[in-house]
Amino acid sequence: MSTPENHSISEHMIAAIVAVIEDGDVLLEGIGTFLPTSAYMLAQATKAPRSIRLCPVGNCFVPNAHALSLAAYEFEALQHAVYRFTYWDVNGSYLPSFVTGRRGGWKEFLRPAQVDATGRTNNVVIGPYDRPRVRLPGAAGLPDGAPVEAALYMYVPRHDRNCFVPRLDFVSTPGMEEGGKPHTIVTDLAVMRFRPGGVLEVQTLMPGATREQVQDQTGFDLRFREQLLPLSPLTAQQLDVLRTRVDPLALRDLELFSGEARLARIEELARQEPVRAQLMERLVALAS
Repeated sequence: MSTPENHSISEHMIAAIVAVIEDGDVLLEGIGTFLPTSAYMLAQATKAPRSIRLCPVGNCFVPNAHALSLAAYEFEALQHAVYRFTYWDVNGSYLPSFVTGRRGGWKEFLRPAQVDATGRTNNVVIGPYDRPRVRLPGAAGLPDGAPVEAALYMYVPRHDRNCFVPRLDFVSTPGMEEGGKPHTIVTDLAVMRFRPGGVLEVQTLMPGATREQVQDQTGFDLRFREQLLPLSPLTAQQLDVLRTRVDPLALRDLELFSGEARLARIEELARQEPVRAQLMERLVALAS
């Protein structure tokens, strides 16, 4: 029997993400976002077999699950792909048709560096724009896509006041006041949804989390659902598929770490992949 007590933090988050995926959805991956990507593939392998993933690593559409990997992920994605696309294909043709609903649902779980109470996000800089303390990856297509998406989904592996802030250092994605449609935020402590009027409401507490802990780790006031909804954990079958077929190296846990701990974990995992030696042999051959 599968119980929440024997699931990891990342597996609780994956359960919450899988719960909102519907069969036939188009699932947009980020680069290096192992946690939601493992949820997408788990959904494909279980409850949503007609869903398709849009993979930026390899620029392809992938209709089924395969193993996550640090070194071999692009090879696996391309091997299972049904179609490769160009930058123009995806931005000028496919994504606009997903947005307008002609090709089914479009779901993408974004990871914001900062998010405020209205659903605005920041993935550009921490600190003043001209002299930032941290330079982040950038907004990419979010300013264009967010206003027209039917719903905006987010995930935050480390729920704290550095992420949930009363005021952003830079606005890279519009919130509800600017026409965006933020919908769900899944964190390691809670599942939250934006209600009518722009109120961010805690609907589910992750196992072991408390109301006081969630509010204390948030830089603005939250509303809590009168009757909190329990988390529906992964079934025993889903957990087995996740751990043995989709993500046997537990790459899903990487996003729970930061700094030196994250680097050490990446190095440890890289040494476990046989394909690493094969890549080194190819690089040596190319260089000689």
